[in-house]
Amino acid sequence: MTRPRKVKVLPVCECPLASHEHGTRDMYGYHRCRCIPCSDANRDYNRRSSALKPKREMADAALARTRIDALRDAGMTTAEIAHLCGVHPNVIDFARLGRNGRKPATVKASTLQALNAISYRDIAGLERRPGRKVDGDVPRRQIQSLYSLGWTGKAIAEQAGTLATNISWLLAGHGTTEEIRAGVARAYETMRTTTPSEATGPDRSQAARARNRAVANGWTIDTAEDHEYAIAA
Repeated sequence: MTRPRKVKVLPVCECPLASHEHGTRDMYGYHRCRCIPCSDANRDYNRRSSALKPKREMADAALARTRIDALRDAGMTTAEIAHLCGVHPNVIDFARLGRNGRKPATVKASTLQALNAISYRDIAGLERRPGRKVDGDVPRRQIQSLYSLGWTGKAIAEQAGTLATNISWLLAGHGTTEEIRAGVARAYETMRTTTPSEATGPDRSQAARARNRAVANGWTIDTAEDHEYAIAA
């Protein structure tokens, strides 16, 4: 004796405001009907929707990581970069670090554009704590320009309110602190339109050594002025 096959009873629409028929997306979504016609209707709808959606423009994530690293080297934090880009900090972290040890191959093109739009003027305008580590490129250029005028590291340090060893540290290619960067910027603004006294032999000798060092390294009064960040600072 064979048992009668069970016939699957399809749901019936009982909506008071609309009558949903089988073979439509409404029946699939609202009434959760999974019959073949309703499933086909839902799939066709999704395909059409995907075709109409504008394609998201993507960019090489390696370019974004290079830009983020450069901004971080300039003393910016992830939160500051994200603020200037207008995105969540997690977006910056994901672009830089990825997830589970795997870095992304692409990022939104708009994110890369926003990263590239951050200028040195934006960096200079950030409020920084005096002891915070910052990039030494700008104060180094300012010191080099002052050397071309004959100013020594000792004289620049005295005007900047710091030690001569900190000036030497900067000229060696290292970073510095916000306090020293600000002091060098003040010294540069004061000294760039003047030259050191050469009233005595030692004075003339020190000025000559500073100028000779500048000539040997290609430093000129324009070394700092040619840099956008130096002008903004």
